[in-house]
Amino acid sequence: MSWITLYISGKTDFRQEVRRKLEHSSIPHMPGYMETNPGQEPADLYWLDGTVSIKKLKAQIGSKLIWKHRLRFYTSLEDFMASRQAPAETGFTAREREMITEMRAAS
Repeated sequence: MSWITLYISGKTDFRQEVRRKLEHSSIPHMPGYMETNPGQEPADLYWLDGTVSIKKLKAQIGSKLIWKHRLRFYTSLEDFMASRQAPAETGFTAREREMITEMRAAS
């Protein structure tokens, strides 16, 4: 059996809920451990049977849990680390940032 490493991160602490879902599933997995620093988004690590697709795993976890914690799934350490180091996007366009600057200057 070959194993793949899966990194999961989320906006809020999801670890117990995901672990409980996977324990009651038929997906062969081994939980890992990742330490997170204060102020960082929570993250967790799992090794999955290589025949399990991410789509099947997500179906087992459930969309409600995925959306509740805004879970993101990574199969490579490089992608996971890049997401941890990238600054969080505000989602504002250049024009919206200009408008915010104008409002701050007016007050």
